[in-house]
Formats: sequence, C-alpha cells, structure tokens
Amino acid sequence: MNYPFEKLFLVCIGDRCNNDSHGKDRGEVIAAELKDLNKQMGRKGVARICRVSCLDLCDHGPNIVVEPGNTVYSHLDRSDAEKVYRGEMGDAPKRTDLELEEGELRAGTSAAARKR
Repeated sequence: MNYPFEKLFLVCIGDRCNNDSHGKDRGEVIAAELKDLNKQMGRKGVARICRVSCLDLCDHGPNIVVEPGNTVYSHLDRSDAEKVYRGEMGDAPKRTDLELEEGELRAGTSAAARKR
C-alpha cells in the first residue's frame, strides 16, 4: 500500500530545534503554524505536518524534511518555514536557497553527518 498523502513535512521539535533560544522561531511554533496553514489551505487530505522528536540534524536547526524527495531545509524561522511549505506545495517557487547543503552537513557533528 502507498501512503495516502502526497507530502509529508517532518518538523523537528527536538531539544535543539525547539530550544528557547530560537524564541518564536522554535520547532514547536513552526510545526503549529504550518499545521494551521495546511488546514487553512484545505490540504489536510493532501499534506501532513508531522512533529518529529529529532532528525539528527541538530547543528542546522530548526529543520524540516519534506517527503517525497528527502529534501532537508535548515536554519529556518517561521517565515522561511512558510516559504518552504508554499514552494513544496506549488503555491510559490521552491526555495532551494533554504536547503541544507551537503558540505555544511558534512562539517557538522550531528549523527546524520556521520552517516555520510
């Protein structure tokens, strides 16, 4: 069986992405706002906004991974997260400038960097 939704937005709410140092741009707030936006756009049956406990990309957060495609967006604030959503959903151009670059991932200390 194929998963019945076209897009998954995996929003990290792990300790570092959700740290109070990010203020209103922390993972929990980003996830809540994207969930509200998805509902307002009438896309609950098309896309899911999922909170995940950790993406192992801690050096680069707040982070979102979008499926399908395994696309990692990093160093996000609430405004950038909305731009990612709109780009992925076809409402605006894709924001490749917000994607995590391979070199930056490799330079980091996260578990995901060690897997590369």
